[in-house]
Amino acid sequence: MSLPQFFSFKRTNVLIKTVVGIIVIISGLVLVAAIRSPSLESNDELTSTTWEQMFQSATNAVLLGNVNFKRPDCLIPSTDWDALLDSETLTGPQLVEYFMWTNHSSCKLSHDFGGVMMDNPSGLAGQKAVCIDPEVAPKPGDCLVYSFGINDDWSFDEKMARYGCQVYAFDPSMDMDHHDHSPGNVHFYNWGLGSRDEYDHHFNWTIHSLSSIYKKLSSSRHGRRIIDYLKIDVEYSEWIALPDMIASGMLANVRQLSMEVHLDKLLSLEQHVAWAKLLRSIEKLGMIRFDSEYNPWYRGNFTQFPLSAPLGYEIAWYNGNLTRVLLSSVVS
Repeated sequence: MSLPQFFSFKRTNVLIKTVVGIIVIISGLVLVAAIRSPSLESNDELTSTTWEQMFQSATNAVLLGNVNFKRPDCLIPSTDWDALLDSETLTGPQLVEYFMWTNHSSCKLSHDFGGVMMDNPSGLAGQKAVCIDPEVAPKPGDCLVYSFGINDDWSFDEKMARYGCQVYAFDPSMDMDHHDHSPGNVHFYNWGLGSRDEYDHHFNWTIHSLSSIYKKLSSSRHGRRIIDYLKIDVEYSEWIALPDMIASGMLANVRQLSMEVHLDKLLSLEQHVAWAKLLRSIEKLGMIRFDSEYNPWYRGNFTQFPLSAPLGYEIAWYNGNLTRVLLSSVVS
């Protein structure tokens, strides 16, 4: 199957499942309490020990009053975006503003993990923003990462393993069996991410929902614990998986989320607004956006409304409901 055929099939499949997903998300939003009351509590030479020292140093700085981590009022979910997305006069460029919007002040210290150098234009691609603020940072030596979408680029997974996390990587498209990847503490599974457990006969892929995967691995590998970092880069399937993540309550168990969201130049403005509102729904539930970067290598001219813009956006959030309460005194 050629690449254009692949994306054409994916678009059709995603569009059908998105309609179902939006219905699910409406009912899922009734369960706001689920995310507000969770059931569970680049330097190549940096080792997990070094990261642990940096983490403790940052924590001590906060406790000693050397850094102000008071969250600004602007982090309260703004009704401005809701008004814009509900506007009958919304334009394509205004829609793109929402996907590109970020608030870097919500995270005092953010690091990019992974990435490979690209040409035309020159730059790093595939890196993921991780908030290192001690209230939300993965704890070196005691953190869990789920990484969906590898595409033969292990740079993020290896860096997170070097940081000190246990990493579980997933990708059904690489024609690989389950195995432990080397180097690093990375465990690979050839599963795809979706809204339910199913077998995709078109691609011969095994698909699972996030809740199903978590149930399997929590009982056999890592136990019941918070997913400290969830990376999703699954070529349009994020729109299928995200409604189920909300409705199932799994998003309440994620401390940081990085997701590459994909726009479709063949679809209507209304469909893209529906996708934007899906992202707004997780922000209303407490996911605080701290980074957004467009993909300069993935652009297009939309066919149903006037717009020429990037088609991919790397967006990162942390869960405001899972911020740690720092001790009132520094323990030496």
